[in-house]
Amino acid sequence: MMATLAMVLVSACGEGEEALDLTAVPSPTAMGTVGPSPTIVPATPEGTVEASVPIGKIAFHSRRDGNGEIYLLTPESEVNITNNPAEDANPSLSPDGSKILFSSGLDGTFHIYIVNVDGSGLAKLTDDPADDLGPRWSPDDKRIAFSRAGALYVMDSDGSNVRQVTEPKPEATAPPCETGAFVGGWSPDGERLAFYTSSLTRNQGEICTVNVDGSDLRVVVSEPPGWHVEPAWSPNGEWIVYRSIRDDNHEIYIVHPDGTSDTRLTNSPAMDIEPVWSPDGEWIVFSSSRTGSFDLYIMRPDGSDVARITNSDGKDSDPSWGP
Repeated sequence: MMATLAMVLVSACGEGEEALDLTAVPSPTAMGTVGPSPTIVPATPEGTVEASVPIGKIAFHSRRDGNGEIYLLTPESEVNITNNPAEDANPSLSPDGSKILFSSGLDGTFHIYIVNVDGSGLAKLTDDPADDLGPRWSPDDKRIAFSRAGALYVMDSDGSNVRQVTEPKPEATAPPCETGAFVGGWSPDGERLAFYTSSLTRNQGEICTVNVDGSDLRVVVSEPPGWHVEPAWSPNGEWIVYRSIRDDNHEIYIVHPDGTSDTRLTNSPAMDIEPVWSPDGEWIVFSSSRTGSFDLYIMRPDGSDVARITNSDGKDSDPSWGP
């Protein structure tokens, strides 16, 4: 079961989607479930207008050359940073914008690597027999959160002092937010982690937060029953943006960390996935299939000013926005 769960976690975050695609998961409507209705922002334009990155730089995963690579997007260019035959995914730009964390199958198992934004200085940080996925920098760049075998872990930025934060419990009996977990991001003060759980037996994903020491576990989004995944904390700490699969579609939502004011931002028949914030909190970048292939888009936190910022035949996904 844990191996299957890992495939779901990887798939939901944009890596390994060929193995298991969450689009095949029945929606709450199909399961006949009913839950509270969120606020819905009116439909926004489809984002056919192309734009450049408003500020800073964005690292992202792309399959435009037929292989999963890490690219860096700036207002001036798009550059392949990793450029190797392995599958590279889950990029995370450091708070100062100088380095990129990512997961790679360079030696067969997915481990966490670090590289400078110019492609130099590649170094391997983990070497566990299990896959290490979804690395995320802490706001002070001193720690890294990641997922291993359905649990959350934190380590120092040099790969030392690895410690476990959560322990997955059996899916059939586990309370909300206590099945297999995949890291989403850090709170701005570096005290808490946003993450999501994934339960195949219950056909459900939940948005959750927890202290870095594993205490004070909180459920943020579990209703209506469905797949709620890929949370990211806003820079001011007031919102968590995430993807939700409800009503037979993948849309972007925001919610307060206490679970209130759940609001849908996108309203498109396409798949809108993997949202993250700009460093100033003025924008959200996400991946969408609106033009037939996945490209990166930006929008305001109220769902307005949607524009496309990449345009390739391959899948552009899993963005991380840095200064």
